Amino acid sequence: MIVKTFDQGWGQIWPWKQFEIRTVDTMLQNLQTDLSATVVINSVWYSQEAHQQTMSWLRSNNWDQIVLVAMLDAAIPKIEWFEEFDRPVFGLGYYPGINALDLCAIFVAENLDLAAYGDLSDCSGIDTAFMCLNRKPHWHRRQLYERLDDMGLLSRGLISMGSNDGKAQRTLLVDCDADIVSPNSDVSHYGIPNNVCSLGHLDNWRRHFLNVVTETFFDINTNFFVSEKIYKPIVGEKPFLVYDPDGGSQWLQTRGFETYTEDFKDISDLDLRVPENLAPFLRALCDQGVLYWRAKYLALRPKILHNKHRFRDYVQEQRLIVQRGIQCLI
Repeated sequence: MIVKTFDQGWGQIWPWKQFEIRTVDTMLQNLQTDLSATVVINSVWYSQEAHQQTMSWLRSNNWDQIVLVAMLDAAIPKIEWFEEFDRPVFGLGYYPGINALDLCAIFVAENLDLAAYGDLSDCSGIDTAFMCLNRKPHWHRRQLYERLDDMGLLSRGLISMGSNDGKAQRTLLVDCDADIVSPNSDVSHYGIPNNVCSLGHLDNWRRHFLNVVTETFFDINTNFFVSEKIYKPIVGEKPFLVYDPDGGSQWLQTRGFETYTEDFKDISDLDLRVPENLAPFLRALCDQGVLYWRAKYLALRPKILHNKHRFRDYVQEQRLIVQRGIQCLI
């Protein structure tokens, strides 16, 4: 049975948190009534203070195993943090291994509303080379932003950059409304609203050719986490590049998605898996003009559709993991 749950973050008023709770309950239902004494530790907003309190409780009570849950963000507590107890510790969600689960992919599939965007294959409105949206000003996002600024590209793409003081460094003329599924989504945070359940403003989505993804973490393979940002161009039918040490290639290809790092040899010899090459490539892309962007979009349609269909299958695979439940019984 589950004898203790540690959960520091978000609160149960948020729909995405409620979705996580339902998913975890489903996956751990066998542990609810078995003879083992299981401790569940949720990773969201897990601080050093929270860890000290958790360790104090673990040292003072009887239990058999720990389940670490990371489904709303990258995992914070590591399995090795609990080695002193010499008891089983299992990671669930964004931990590598047999119990890895991409909850964000399921949430996007079930909640991102595409109906308002009409025919996503229509490229007649494309008049801008790329879009790169950055809300939280993580260091790697600021790095790319500054490189684009140095090359005079800020006015040639659809680009945003938030700020920790609540006043965005750069915003779009039109943007989406904040969502109501997670905390801190309104414009008072970072100066830009966040909407997990939207592709953003309809005009912006239709206008841009290439989506430049700056994930929550710079190295998604090391952190074993992606957010809705990487799935939006997939479901929204846009070619995309990821600002990441390998262009996001390993993460995507391991999951059956095709990347676009080799599709622009006609205009650039740069290796698009190398993050330093992204800004100079975008300059070359901007120089091509509308006719190139629209023709290239049509040429890439088979790959775009493969990725959208693969996302559907990938989400179903994640749902099957939820139905199967965690594999950790002792």
